[in-house]
Amino acid sequence: MRAAELMTQVPGITMDHLHNWERQGYLAPGRIKVGKKRIRNYSEEDIRLIKSMWFYYQKGLSPKNAHRNATTNGSQQASVVSSVPNEQQEAQERGIDSLEGIGIFELVIPLRNYFHLKMVRREHGWITSS
Repeated sequence: MRAAELMTQVPGITMDHLHNWERQGYLAPGRIKVGKKRIRNYSEEDIRLIKSMWFYYQKGLSPKNAHRNATTNGSQQASVVSSVPNEQQEAQERGIDSLEGIGIFELVIPLRNYFHLKMVRREHGWITSS
């Protein structure tokens, strides 16, 4: 399968991702000759690996860790990747009744330390209100 066809099967992935992962050694697609050019030809195994890596990469893992998880959990992850993760199911597992709650929760946690420091500074008089 050519890269253009692969990109339609894996929404969001770009040629840059594929080429970078190939340069880093995570992918090794075969080549087919078309005229004077040799273009990439992805096998079914390559496609499964790419889908699994992309899943982990979208979750925030580095390409190295995404590749490691994709190769170690390949058979388990294949079923999850083939059916796009259900956000409603994820929300229920987290105990959140709406998808908006997930977004707010993920935004608030990193800001917690910022506001804590701001309140401590105010309590100690380091911040003056004008």
